[in-house]
Order: sequence, then structure tokens, then C-alpha cells
Amino acid sequence: MYVCICNDVKERQIKTAIAAGVDTLDGLKSALDVATCCGCCEPMVNDYLDEHHKMSSDANLASTLAYAV
Repeated sequence: MYVCICNDVKERQIKTAIAAGVDTLDGLKSALDVATCCGCCEPMVNDYLDEHHKMSSDANLASTLAYAV
């Protein structure tokens, strides 16, 4: 699915970049040129980043709690 039509960036490209460690909006702008033209895709890109950070945070919490038991 296209996320950034202006720069031909697809959801898969964004998720791959995030998984590779590009986990900021500025990083994705630099790496993929996403959200650098009209900006309409920026909210969706931020949703992907928020989802990634929440999953990372949840995994860290679960790991911490596993050692606390």
C-alpha cells in the first residue's frame, strides 16, 4: 500500500526501515523522503513509529518483569 504518493513510498519500505533502526520521523525523511513534500502522509508515518515504539516498550517491560519474578 502506498503511504507517500508524492515520493512513491510504500508501507513495506517504511516498516522495513523502522525495523532496521530508523525509528524517528527525521530519520525516515532522510532515508525514504517520506513526508517531505505535501505532508499528508506524516500522520500515518507517525502512527507506524508510535506502534513500533509501543511494541518496543512493551517488550522491554515484559523482559524487565520476567527478571523481577
